[in-house]
Amino acid sequence: MPDDADLTGGHAGVPGVGVIPHPRESLRAVPDRILAALDRAERGVVVLAVDGLSWRAARAAWPAADIARLTSTFPSTSATAWMTSVTGLPVAGHLAIGAACRSPADGSLVNVITGETLARAVPDRADDAPPGGGPPVDALSGNAFSGGGPSVDSRSSGASSDGGPPGGDLIAVRTTVFERAAALPGTVAVAVGREIDTLTSPWSAALLRGAARFPAFRDAGGVPAARRRELAAQALDPESLVEAVARDVEAAFAEHAADGRRLLLWIYVNLDDHFHRHGYDPLAMRAVAGLERHALSWAARGWHVIAHSDHGQVPVAPDPALEAAWAEVDAPELCALPGGGAGRVRWLHPRPGRAGEAAERLAAALGEHALVLAAGELPGLGLLELTPAVRERLGEVVAVAASPRFPLPVRGPRFEHGALTEDEMFVPLALWPPA
Repeated sequence: MPDDADLTGGHAGVPGVGVIPHPRESLRAVPDRILAALDRAERGVVVLAVDGLSWRAARAAWPAADIARLTSTFPSTSATAWMTSVTGLPVAGHLAIGAACRSPADGSLVNVITGETLARAVPDRADDAPPGGGPPVDALSGNAFSGGGPSVDSRSSGASSDGGPPGGDLIAVRTTVFERAAALPGTVAVAVGREIDTLTSPWSAALLRGAARFPAFRDAGGVPAARRRELAAQALDPESLVEAVARDVEAAFAEHAADGRRLLLWIYVNLDDHFHRHGYDPLAMRAVAGLERHALSWAARGWHVIAHSDHGQVPVAPDPALEAAWAEVDAPELCALPGGGAGRVRWLHPRPGRAGEAAERLAAALGEHALVLAAGELPGLGLLELTPAVRERLGEVVAVAASPRFPLPVRGPRFEHGALTEDEMFVPLALWPPA
């Protein structure tokens, strides 16, 4: 296992804030690790894609696993991290830079995961602009996969004019681990998306590109209402959720038993909803331990089992005074769009020529509770390659949480992620080989 210095690129990361993405021992390594296991497998590989699980929690719950410690992406949010984990690319390669990003097509703010328009830009100093923007609705605050989509901000004119989901221009469609696996002789790649199957966005299609979906809801008109209700209920009970995941795996095994080909089976495990509300409490840890029990049973039957996550979680205690201070800066008179990002990394979209003013005011307002940066500073800190395509989607002023009191886009979660602390950035890659 690499030591801390190696994991943080040879230094301690961003001073006072945390860990930076490692160039090798990161989520970028996941596709090659999966394909290496598949190359050794006779039956196939099961991949448990566990949302929101920190390396520290996984290490405590999975004593029988061989666990490597990887770094997440910047920002450490699902929209970004899952895309890196299936493509092996940095953020600049797939362009899913965060949960709420600016569309280069029309300048609107779009929820990357659902494809919904969150807000449209207000013309400079419009007479009818609302007096204050307030915190924008978060595009990923623990419920993006479970039906709690964001509403349109007060600066928005509503959903897309054609009624369809915008945002197809937001991400770059790249080769996934599923396509690479399916191209191997005698191999089939299958994804049990669960909550992801309920999405019809370009992001969800790009994420599972190349995988056959199981169950094949898309071929039957979409995910039935009963299945959606089941998923929502399971998200409230992590132990029930883990048992449901195991049943889905067994059903997929049965479906492909007569196929004769090696199987790459990827399944989404949405423990993130519980983690946002309760953290890694005893109920959550029993559920995580339950995943290992099932992994060992599958390994005993000849399967290679891999589990990894996208990010971890940390406790938060947002300060209403800091929320109000953010809203004073993230307002139409200074910003053309509401802030983007999600959770503990957010950014502003200042009007032309006012980025310096926005950065200065935000830094003064948040003080020790955030590291406020010009977007141009991100590459020098090892956080993000700032290509022209990234610049189009990112705001010009970026705030990274430096304390639990950092203002969040929405109230409610007791645990959050997105920033650079160890428990947000260090994620597990666990392996249970065939017995």
